[in-house]
Amino acid sequence: MENVVLASDVFKTSRELPLNYVSRVHADQCFLDALTEDSHLVIHGSSKQGKTSLRKNNLLAEDYIDITCSNNWDLDDLHVAILKEAGYTVTTSESKTIKGKSKIRLKFELPFVKGPSVGGDVGYEQAKQVNKQNLELDPGDVNDVIRALSEISFTKFIVVEDFHYLPEDTQIDFSVALKAFHEASKLCFIIVGVWLEEDRLTVHNGDLTGRVTSINADLWKDEDLDELFSISESLLNISFADNFIADIKKYCNGSIFLVQRLCHEACKAESVSKTQSETITVGTNFDVKCKIRDLLESQNSRYFRFLTDFSAGFDQTKLDLYKWILFALIEADTSSLESGLPAAAIRRIIDSKHPKRFELSHKKLVQALRKSVDLQVKNRIQPIVFEFDANTTRVKIVDRSFLLWREFQDKDDLFDHADLTDDLKTSIVTEI
Repeated sequence: MENVVLASDVFKTSRELPLNYVSRVHADQCFLDALTEDSHLVIHGSSKQGKTSLRKNNLLAEDYIDITCSNNWDLDDLHVAILKEAGYTVTTSESKTIKGKSKIRLKFELPFVKGPSVGGDVGYEQAKQVNKQNLELDPGDVNDVIRALSEISFTKFIVVEDFHYLPEDTQIDFSVALKAFHEASKLCFIIVGVWLEEDRLTVHNGDLTGRVTSINADLWKDEDLDELFSISESLLNISFADNFIADIKKYCNGSIFLVQRLCHEACKAESVSKTQSETITVGTNFDVKCKIRDLLESQNSRYFRFLTDFSAGFDQTKLDLYKWILFALIEADTSSLESGLPAAAIRRIIDSKHPKRFELSHKKLVQALRKSVDLQVKNRIQPIVFEFDANTTRVKIVDRSFLLWREFQDKDDLFDHADLTDDLKTSIVTEI
């Protein structure tokens, strides 16, 4: 039998492309169109919704360099990571910048240089000339970075993954640097991050308006899912039952990660591990909702740890706002969380039970919300569960599975893991 493929490769949920990859008009075509424009790109959306796959499907590996951000980087660190990935060896110089920081020295290790210079690679002679210049620069100066990349005729796309993990100050600083990259070079950045609003970078720097194209990788329409089912059926010579497809669309809350997992589980239930010699129907007696619950139970330890660690905050404070932010996330209805929960609504929910509600101000709450991603990153919650959009002052769930998982949990159990049980009992006694 020709063209036999494995079901595990069709429904792959790792960072490698699955065989049933769907090219979405509202995402892939927009991405391709944006590549022809003179602007930077931002790919945004919830966790595990296909952001990385979108980029990998539409770019050749040799067309870009890839940097993964760390939560303790400042702008200097990000610039150095770019220079290293571009091919430079970076060492610390004895010279100092105007701000008193150490400059860096750049060179190429000649034995490893490809040549002659083709396709963006640095040729042997060009590398020797670069080394002769004994390049020394300020890693915080975007103009120095542009000059260094220009010296080696660097033209590849620069992909910055996990941008949301950077401290907010670094995000703002880099948003300012992006304007310089746009105006003083032909370099194109592709920023990938977990957030839902389109204007994250332009909020940080209004001058980027018109210089950044946002691609929403979060949305999976019914027709996109239909194409995914169709491609999968063709690859494996199977037919998904109509009731299975309907339940997938109804219960998965738009999570393509869950869709892929459930399709694979349905295939396993019918012993479909590879392309079938004869067409077989899959999913007729498959309980989608029950299997979602089973799959989400494997996330119990991660989500319970999120509640426990986040509730402790950065340190103990009088208002314990981080545990009360969790109270709002537990109490709020699903539809409100899906659309984004306003800070004002969070305060109203907290006010209903907080023992020191009269000391809670909107300003204090927003300050805590702005640090919510930093706290999750500090506690190594990956992927992050929610973020705060300071522009719209709304909390947005960026881990779609969390909302589904929450629906299957006992609320009192969630309060207990968030260290809220005693506070809520005190609140009841006070009300009486």
